[in-house]
Amino acid sequence: MRSVDNMPALDWENGRNAMRAKFQVMHEEPVVLKMPADMDWSVNGGEFGCTLDDGGMPRDCEGGSLLHRLAELNDMPALKDIAKACDYSSSRVDIDAAGSRIIVHD
Repeated sequence: MRSVDNMPALDWENGRNAMRAKFQVMHEEPVVLKMPADMDWSVNGGEFGCTLDDGGMPRDCEGGSLLHRLAELNDMPALKDIAKACDYSSSRVDIDAAGSRIIVHD
């Protein structure tokens, strides 16, 4: 997994930080989203052009499509806004389900 030590991190807080994350992504800057512990991560990585790391977690996925799907699975409309920002900026996404994180990057 990529190092996220110098990436800004935002706590999801029921979507309260979604706008901050959206602007970060629109400016093509990386961001780590700390998501709820009960988040449903059941997506097919192959559907979103992901590669799987040694632990089977999706990496380097097509951000817009993946986040749109996660938004639907978890009833998170604000995550759809970040998905649109990923489409705009062509951002890629890593999923860290064990840490309940979404890592948006170039």
